[in-house]
Amino acid sequence: MPASVPRRRLDLRDFDTLLADAERLAREGYDRAGKWSLAQALDHVGAGLRVALTGSPKRMPWPMRVTARSLALPLMRAWRWIPAGIPAPAWWQPQVPADADDAAAVARFRAEVEAFGAHAGPYHPHPAFGRLDREAYADLMLIHASHHLGFLVPRGTATARRGAAGAP
Repeated sequence: MPASVPRRRLDLRDFDTLLADAERLAREGYDRAGKWSLAQALDHVGAGLRVALTGSPKRMPWPMRVTARSLALPLMRAWRWIPAGIPAPAWWQPQVPADADDAAAVARFRAEVEAFGAHAGPYHPHPAFGRLDREAYADLMLIHASHHLGFLVPRGTATARRGAAGAP
């Protein structure tokens, strides 16, 4: 991961745009401004979609859930931003290797997005934020995807930015 790759600032507002960005990254390639590959980022974000549909026995400790629900979630939704460097619990780390096939990961993620959108009933509680309605859950997933895909810069974009900024 080159340290000189600047992170993108994304604000994905719908799943079609999210999927188009993921497909572009898989098709054209990308440089990493972070540690995870596209397949790993989609697996991690997809875990939130899977938990919404099937539930999870894992939960953050009660004090963290209260803080996340009352403080972090409203700020994330208002600012449409998640700060970098907050470690995910071990059980929420990507379950695929860095060299996993990105195109296959996009196809798997697309199926997860479709299942999430087609779900008619209430979603299961989120391990950090508890019960969320459809709009809040979708918004959280889009903000979360914006955060992680922002660390993946379409091939050539970082070079063009550095050149435009006058950097070597």
